Amino acid sequence: MSFLSYSKDFQGIGDIFLRDPVRYLPFVQLLDSVMSRESELSKTQKEMMALYSSRLNGCHYCVRSHSSVLTNLKTEDELVRSLANNSTDLLDDKLRAAFKFANKLTLKPKTISEIDIDAMRSAGWSDQGIEETICVVSTFAFLNRIIDGFGIMGSDDHIQQVGALIAQKGYQPLVNMIQKKASDSLKEA
Repeated sequence: MSFLSYSKDFQGIGDIFLRDPVRYLPFVQLLDSVMSRESELSKTQKEMMALYSSRLNGCHYCVRSHSSVLTNLKTEDELVRSLANNSTDLLDDKLRAAFKFANKLTLKPKTISEIDIDAMRSAGWSDQGIEETICVVSTFAFLNRIIDGFGIMGSDDHIQQVGALIAQKGYQPLVNMIQKKASDSLKEA
């Protein structure tokens, strides 16, 4: 189901990006940078945070997609289910502090204060790790709203394919596809 007349057959976010690749290319490049760049948060931890933030935002498509990514990354099923159900109980203390910050940044962003940053530092996060957390949460706030605004749910097959692809190759194949389509669009213009 999709709300817009031209997106009735869209299965996921890639379809949205491909419809207007020039518009979305910078975002897709940001998504790849945020989720793929080596940092204090591992790629799996970033996917966990994407799942959790998407759950907080109520984005069913992204909860399913990132659950699939994590399953394909061999993350424990119980942990994936826990995060998909808005629980951080299975995380260690350091990661739980980052998810507590992610929760507040997602649900009450204007209430973030230096106290929240200090709590992250006290849990062992560097300022760069805090920035990574901010970037993941912010990226998925945008992505979740795009998907939900279009009304895209995605089939189970699509979700499984996306999860396997991202787990194996990251976000670069999506960037390459959008770059090519954007380049082709600009040549035709």
